[in-house]
Amino acid sequence: MKFDTGKPPINLVPSEAIIDAANVFAFGAQKYGENNWRTDINKFPLSRHYASIQRHMLAWNSGEDLDPESGLPHLHHAMTQLMILTTCVREGVDVDDRFKQATNED
Repeated sequence: MKFDTGKPPINLVPSEAIIDAANVFAFGAQKYGENNWRTDINKFPLSRHYASIQRHMLAWNSGEDLDPESGLPHLHHAMTQLMILTTCVREGVDVDDRFKQATNED
């Protein structure tokens, strides 16, 4: 009997998306060094990653499919930056610089 209860259903993640992200990570590794973003996880605010995602999405929305520097799709860059942002939120310390609206309780 196999006990898979509680394990993430990784088979539901599109293989193509994983490969697309890997290609962007490979471009970053060639430019900056392997896993450099992991060593920088506490150096940069969350807004930097968010801004990168937005720039790629805005370029794509304006009709530019490929990032001029890497030649890879803007959507793949945005997806990869979202993966990095998610990791930063999970593991980063003192990098959350989001604007938070004051509430009545403040």
